Amino acid sequence: MGRILNWSIQLQLESAVILGVVVLVGLVALCTVFVHFEEGWTWVDAAYFAITSTTTVSYGDLIPKHEATKIFLIFYLPIGIGVGFTVLASIGAKLIAAQRIRLEHTRDSLRERSDRKDDAPKH
Repeated sequence: MGRILNWSIQLQLESAVILGVVVLVGLVALCTVFVHFEEGWTWVDAAYFAITSTTTVSYGDLIPKHEATKIFLIFYLPIGIGVGFTVLASIGAKLIAAQRIRLEHTRDSLRERSDRKDDAPKH
């Protein structure tokens, strides 16, 4: 029963991470397209702006000039930043959980070896 529960939880976590990544990519793509057409920036500049502003790393080298872009960003950034950090946190949690499982497996293997040595007949 424990293995089935663990499998179910793992499947839900993977689905949540995949869904989060898809939503995040969609939001960044939406921002990229909007900024590209509204500000007239290149696709690379628009994507760079969308990603750096969504991750709050923005260096301030690209600044929107049009009112429509600023209004769009008022609504986009809270959602994009929230989704972005949620996705990054879920990926981090998944990596930590996987590392924990590996460490527990290593610990259990070492215990089994130690127990076998203790049970071995002594000469």
